[in-house]
Amino acid sequence: MIVPLKFRAGKRSLRWSGGGLLVLISIGMHGLLLGMPLPESTPETPSELPNRLTELNDPTAVVGVVRLPATPKPVAGAIRPAPPPVARAPQAPSQKPPQTQTATPAPAAPIAPETPAPPPPETVDLEPVPPEPPPATLDDRLRDPAQYEFNGQAKSLLNDEVSLYTNNLSTWLEQESQGLSEDDAPILGTKLAPLQVAYPIATCLVPPPSEGLVGVILSPSGQLLKDPVLLDSTGYTVLDEKALETALQRSFAPQDGPLPNPRASWLPVQVQYDAANCTP
Repeated sequence: MIVPLKFRAGKRSLRWSGGGLLVLISIGMHGLLLGMPLPESTPETPSELPNRLTELNDPTAVVGVVRLPATPKPVAGAIRPAPPPVARAPQAPSQKPPQTQTATPAPAAPIAPETPAPPPPETVDLEPVPPEPPPATLDDRLRDPAQYEFNGQAKSLLNDEVSLYTNNLSTWLEQESQGLSEDDAPILGTKLAPLQVAYPIATCLVPPPSEGLVGVILSPSGQLLKDPVLLDSTGYTVLDEKALETALQRSFAPQDGPLPNPRASWLPVQVQYDAANCTP
């Protein structure tokens, strides 16, 4: 604006005094305020300039007049001073936080469907099973009439005594000597005392039991070297088994002879059967 320039030209002769400095400060502030028109203010006319200069010479009046607007409103076309630059503190280089690797959770195992509990088994009332009886012994079988069935193996019913002994003993002796040396092969021994087999029941048997034959292999001292062998049947299996058991339990006397070979001896089997007193 022109007003401040004229003011400076008219006041070059002012002397610096104690209030001169205050006046200059007030003039500067007032000029700044004049550059920014106040709201609701009107431009000053030339007739009002002398009064304005008089007020500037009076420091008291100037201080009382200067007032800062509360909220100045910008006017279109007015030049606003640039705000002073604001110093900013240097920013530290941004550091990215270290990336932490999170453990990948393991996939959850599939939940198996609950299997319904099986229904309780139906209870069935069973009759108690009696324990099986122990197997019958040989003596029990001898007292059972159902055990006496003719087996048709009694050779004595078909052959005479001489042919029976000749054929059966020679065949048996040959079988016992197979694979043995001359010192170990048995030689034919003698006929020994017969075996007595009891018939414990009174039931009549058809046909009646015949005389059987059992062979034994004995050492010269009378020791039984092998199990007894059935050479001829009585006609009934249960009686034959009793004859073999009796021969196994018998003790034998020493066998005389010039050679140290075992002796193949034989024993007749006699069943104590009473045909006159049996019950049909």
